[in-house]
Amino acid sequence: MSLVLFARVVIGLISSVMLGWVVIDRQHNEAGEDWIGRASEVQRYLPYVSGGLLPLFLVAMAGASMLLDGLLDTAERMVSMCFSIFLHISIYFLILASVLPFLRKHISARACAMLWMVPNYLYLVYQGTMQIPEPLLVVHVPGTRLMWVLFFVWLAGFFAVLLWKIISHLVFRRQLLKDTVAVTDSEVNEIWNSEIERAGIRKPKCGLVVSPKAATPLSIGLFRRTTCVVLPNRQYPPDALALIFRHEIIHIGREDAWTKFFLVFCTALCWFNPLMWMATKKSTEDLELSCDETVLLDADHAVRHQYAELILDTAGDPRGFTTCLSATASSLRYRLANIMKPVRRRSGAVVVGLVFFLLITSFGYVGLTYGEYTGAEVVYPLENSGQYTLYGNIWTDGDSFECTDPSALQNYMKGLTMERFTGSYSFEDSEKQFSFTYETPQGFLGVTLSDHALELTPLYEAEDGAAYYIPEGVDWAYLDTIIELR
Repeated sequence: MSLVLFARVVIGLISSVMLGWVVIDRQHNEAGEDWIGRASEVQRYLPYVSGGLLPLFLVAMAGASMLLDGLLDTAERMVSMCFSIFLHISIYFLILASVLPFLRKHISARACAMLWMVPNYLYLVYQGTMQIPEPLLVVHVPGTRLMWVLFFVWLAGFFAVLLWKIISHLVFRRQLLKDTVAVTDSEVNEIWNSEIERAGIRKPKCGLVVSPKAATPLSIGLFRRTTCVVLPNRQYPPDALALIFRHEIIHIGREDAWTKFFLVFCTALCWFNPLMWMATKKSTEDLELSCDETVLLDADHAVRHQYAELILDTAGDPRGFTTCLSATASSLRYRLANIMKPVRRRSGAVVVGLVFFLLITSFGYVGLTYGEYTGAEVVYPLENSGQYTLYGNIWTDGDSFECTDPSALQNYMKGLTMERFTGSYSFEDSEKQFSFTYETPQGFLGVTLSDHALELTPLYEAEDGAAYYIPEGVDWAYLDTIIELR
């Protein structure tokens, strides 16, 4: 195992243990159990996984790349990142959706909900220590123009879906809050404040309002200062209000609105895959199942019966990045069954940790290449190949070699057929690596040959090099005939 792969495994194990610990810690915290001597003032309901990590990382990477490297390099970098991420998330979500019925029977609903959020940590694989040697499978797009056409079609679809979802949310929010009034009933506010205190929220920033447009109790807003809990214009008995407020406070504390934003983001990434839309619908069901599970911790049969009636009596309208009490028609039966006949399940901490480890260690093994190039185009773009002079020796595995026939090396390099890599790989597991430098009229050009890759590093420019995939592989036997150990 290479040092880079070892580092990825170690980081994956550490991160997996931490995620498993988060599952256990949050579940003890939500149950009001002080299991690690933590102060009792800690907020009871906290996010399991932050919903904005991966989207914010991609936006930050694109912005920084635009400032430092320009439009073309940014586009190439985003092709690589987005291809790897949407492929991995798409496959992961489809597998998760297929095994979800089994998981729901054996692990907690909170762990099932967290499994949908695990890909948010994929930004970790873009750290230098997480780089893999080379892909196991290469997907080739013939022609540079076709690759860019496909990329911009995908990009247009991504922004169309994401903007549609965001605009729909904003329109719904505006309609919902247009005629709202603050709750002034002292009994309702007393129940609200009691649930806020029970949740350990010291400085609540969310408001409590009534809207004639609301069909169900819901919370709306991505940011704490703009989040509102909205009640429909109807009367609820005090014990029902306590359950409603607890449900929405749990959603707010866990930042489930950001969770829904992340799921929308993943849907936009894979907008062309209809199965992905079905999978993300299942994820929203797990958010509500998870919330039900927490609301009803240690609840008796009477409370569960009342909560089930409350859900049956509520019409749903979960548009935008909202969280609401009501159930969709597809999930109603399963949700009611879990409320009335709860089954004792394991915490799911081990499953969450193991899934994350497999997800992060398997990332990047499908590479994307495009175009069809020759060594003459890539390495020797100048018309006169005599302008390329070998500078110094050739290095391989720490040993110094000398090329006995530079023209033969040039002819071999010119005849190579290759494809442009979009990913970033170390190629350190190659059988051999030849590294040499050309002195050109523009400056020095570094060239490294691996089993199936050629890397170019223009030492005369302050920019990253380029990597190319060699489908037929490097002919080491021939190169050995023109290169001798010094």
